[in-house]
Amino acid sequence: MIKLRQTLILLCLLLYTANLYAQKQTVTGMVTDNGGTPLVGATIELKGKKSLVTSDANGKFSIATNNPSTDVLVFSYVGFQKREFSLNGQNNLTISLQPGNGNMGEVVIVGYGTQKRADLTGAVSIIKADVLDDRPITDASQALSGTASGVWVNQSSGQPGSDGASIRIRGIGTLGNSAALVIVDGLISAMADVNPSDIASITVLKDAASAAIYGSRAANGVILIETKKGKKGVPQFDFTTSFGSQRATDLPQQVTNSIQFMNLYNQALANQGKPAFFTPATISQYQTGENQGGPNANLIYPNNDWFGMIFKPAYMNDNNLKISGGTDATQYLVSFEYLDQDGIVKNDNSKRYSALVKLNSRITKAVDFGVNLNLLHWDQNQSWYNGGSNGMLSEVMRALPMYGTYTPTGQYAGTWVNVINAQVNNPYAMVDEGLNEGLYNTMQGSAFFNVEPLKGLKWNVTGGINYGDGQGQLFDPLIYVFNPLTGAQQSQVGNGSVTRSLTDSYSNNMRTTLYSTLTYTRTFARDHNITALLGYNQEQYNQRSFQSYYEGFQTNTLTELNAGSINPQVSGTASAYAIRSYFGRLNYAFKDKYLLEANLRDDGSSRFAPDRRWGFFPSFSAGWRIIEESFMKDQNIFSNLKLRASWGRLGNDQIGLYGYIPTLNLGRIYDFNSQITGGIAQTALDNPNITWETSTKKDVGLEMGFFQNSLSIEADYFNEQRSGILQSLNIPYDIGNLSPPTVNLAGVNNQGWELNANYTQNIGQVKFKAGFNVTHVRNKVTYVLTPQIGNNVIEDGQPINAFYMVKATGIFQTQQQVNNSPKPTTNTTVPGDIQYQDISGPNGTPDGIIDANDRQIVGKPIPTWTYGANLSASYRGVDVSVLVQGVGDVQSYVGGNLYFPFFNGAGITTNWVGNTWTPANTNAPLPRLLQYNAPTNNYMTSSFWLQNASYTRVKNIQAGYTVPQRISEKVKLKYIRIYLDAQNPFTFTRFKGLDPESAVGGSQYPNMKVITGGVAVKF
Repeated sequence: MIKLRQTLILLCLLLYTANLYAQKQTVTGMVTDNGGTPLVGATIELKGKKSLVTSDANGKFSIATNNPSTDVLVFSYVGFQKREFSLNGQNNLTISLQPGNGNMGEVVIVGYGTQKRADLTGAVSIIKADVLDDRPITDASQALSGTASGVWVNQSSGQPGSDGASIRIRGIGTLGNSAALVIVDGLISAMADVNPSDIASITVLKDAASAAIYGSRAANGVILIETKKGKKGVPQFDFTTSFGSQRATDLPQQVTNSIQFMNLYNQALANQGKPAFFTPATISQYQTGENQGGPNANLIYPNNDWFGMIFKPAYMNDNNLKISGGTDATQYLVSFEYLDQDGIVKNDNSKRYSALVKLNSRITKAVDFGVNLNLLHWDQNQSWYNGGSNGMLSEVMRALPMYGTYTPTGQYAGTWVNVINAQVNNPYAMVDEGLNEGLYNTMQGSAFFNVEPLKGLKWNVTGGINYGDGQGQLFDPLIYVFNPLTGAQQSQVGNGSVTRSLTDSYSNNMRTTLYSTLTYTRTFARDHNITALLGYNQEQYNQRSFQSYYEGFQTNTLTELNAGSINPQVSGTASAYAIRSYFGRLNYAFKDKYLLEANLRDDGSSRFAPDRRWGFFPSFSAGWRIIEESFMKDQNIFSNLKLRASWGRLGNDQIGLYGYIPTLNLGRIYDFNSQITGGIAQTALDNPNITWETSTKKDVGLEMGFFQNSLSIEADYFNEQRSGILQSLNIPYDIGNLSPPTVNLAGVNNQGWELNANYTQNIGQVKFKAGFNVTHVRNKVTYVLTPQIGNNVIEDGQPINAFYMVKATGIFQTQQQVNNSPKPTTNTTVPGDIQYQDISGPNGTPDGIIDANDRQIVGKPIPTWTYGANLSASYRGVDVSVLVQGVGDVQSYVGGNLYFPFFNGAGITTNWVGNTWTPANTNAPLPRLLQYNAPTNNYMTSSFWLQNASYTRVKNIQAGYTVPQRISEKVKLKYIRIYLDAQNPFTFTRFKGLDPESAVGGSQYPNMKVITGGVAVKF
């Protein structure tokens, strides 16, 4: 009986244990988006029960279930479609969620981690890969143009290999380096070192809340670039190729008829009361030779359009191949690019070769690692003359239409006509001879290791190397120009050397980075979500350079150093820089509606003295997701409504090295009793008190979504106060011939607002998207130790580098008007000359004289408005997209040899023909025609030559067709798309100079219009 009782008890215990096991089985898994990216903070709950958990920093979750065979899990994430999943006994899941309307559930790359967009409390702009795909972008910086609010992208040059745009985030806040910090896959890098086709996303951190985690150098904003990575599946091959034709957006329209040029020059001299330079006999002889023709008439009596001969349509070809795939544990991607781009300057060319290798592998459930390797090689060839191809615009402007190409015997020609310049330079010699070649290599490699020792705790260690080296050869040839009529030697073309010379240079640099973070994510009492991050960062940068020089080469074709024979010179130097940082971030969310974030970073920079080396950069931000409040549940107007605000302090240490200690310059030469002796001298003043330039940023933002987030609007107000700006201080000459010290010199304020709106709608089978962004920024100097005054001024209350010139009020029409008006005393003023405003007397009253004291603020080179718009539509396989970009309220100075007539012997543009003041043409827009170097005040620096450089540019138009899959599969391809693309096809502006975008950026190499056709396939 006792044994029977024991048996029954044991049986009951076994049944109870089995039932208990069935009731408490644990289900684990991962939640991702449809691209495989883990979703952090996704909600997982048992349907019909109160059990609920959230996914951790890796998207992983664990939940207990009583009935694994019948229970249903409900997965939800802001911005994604809710999904229900029946377990049916499964206990290890990978669940992917499909995005809903809007982007609130989007996972965003932030400093040292990711966040879902709905939880962001900072001002962030995100550009996805689809904005870059199939556009003929040769530098990744161009991808941001017009696509992100608060970001001003200025591409001032189209030169191959040097066509990267300058990027300014929410204006220019400093007097020195205002470039944003660029982080590529976790390492400091440059946008030029990334193949645009490899980019998965670009995140722009604009305010302190988003950027403070990078405290050092983050004052100018931060750009985070994440490159593409492999996805699970069989190997997939993606190949794109495109071919394009390029031409300048604008070139000077020069007078190309030689006789017309000579007559215009004589007219200018007549207006100055001088005799003609080109005699009637010369003009008649030229006209006769032209009319008679003959086999060499076009060589001896040319009417050359040098811009048409030196600047030409150019070819471009870009090819990209990507191979990706992997298993559940390991994914890989390998990418290759070859870009061959000619420049529009004759014989200008650049070739780029790049490769990207990415490997991500999970060793165990708690351990994963990855390796990134990005390689780039760049060959660039350009003109050797006067600074390279970027200076050819000015040089060609100095080539007159009667300059010949070649003599009848094949030598470089000048002209038999007397010309203004004694030096006659043949443009063909400038671009066909000599050597100016650069070779550049970069390598960015990194490896990371992630360990999750405890649930919710993640430890990351990342180490990386950025290595770059460059080689340059500049060979200055010996070239002569000959008279095409007589064959006599006329002049030598060169950079001032009387002999052939070669400069050979080499440099290399290496940046090593090591950082480690601990991230802890946990949900308390269901409603309290906390993510805490602690980190350490160490960087070191080393650079070396070497240069050698030789003269005395025997020919123009033998260009190696050993071929030189005289005057050898050699120089070299090295430098180093380091920074050490400690940082942390705390995020707290209550019920996904009340959001708080704090960032702290402590940076130590070797650019400052030890007692001033460390800078502390905190930020605090808060967000209120009003849409989650109970009073918003029954309304049908808003699908998203969030208010956020931030405050923080960021830093900038971008100055030269060793400015806080005395540095000595070797190789100085002294004369002691007529004996030349080498020595050492201090050539720069030091300042041991320099320290961090700091930026205090405030931001208030409102995010709204309507119609299930089909329409989203984001508005921000921001205010930045920069203080302790690092700048060289002007010093008096009586201190000696020393370079000035760097000091914490000035303060600058930027404040403004930005608005971003996007609309997505499907109308039947037509998918339509539209976006618009606008930014308004007011910039002013709030403090400067001593005003810096020139044609541009830095002084209290004015924009940085405001134009400081005499203000023009019109053109004098009569002698009486001249007699009764203030005017310069340096030259005679007559009707047809420019009239100026006189303000130099007491309290701004006229004193009757126009001089430098009458200068005033007349404009600014920084735009107040920047804006962009994008439109796209697709129907079945056909798609069309348009991107527009522009700036407003900005001026640019057009004076110089590209606009002034006969500037130091240069040519004249056609806008002067028939548009100059004469007694019979008093309504002309330009003053009377005079030589630039004539005794006149018309060409003084004044607002007359300052023009409105605002513009609206159609940046890109693309039309494509995706071949139906049933057809592509017949040729064994998964995907085929063909497209036609136009870059910079139209520009709308009142600017009368050349390209307004180039003018604002200060470059002379024109931007380019590019027409490209291409095809993309997957197999």
